[in-house]
Amino acid sequence: MAFIVGMAKKYGVSAAQLCIRYVIQLGAVALPKTANPAHMAGNAEVDFVISDTDMETLKTMQRIENYGEFNGFPVFSGKPLA
Repeated sequence: MAFIVGMAKKYGVSAAQLCIRYVIQLGAVALPKTANPAHMAGNAEVDFVISDTDMETLKTMQRIENYGEFNGFPVFSGKPLA
């Protein structure tokens, strides 16, 4: 996580904004979830571009092997939803 925070600082954004922008640049749909209006506004401020080099770095980062108590959720475990 410290690596993501460091890269986010490079772009002058939060880690959440960096992650949202990453998903958008991959061509996927980002669905950030928050009930906090300030976080909603911040999550929408992704009008920057992650460099090709940084995108490649993010794509090839070491995967998290164990999400602890959340490891059973399909989104984290890699297991199919159905």
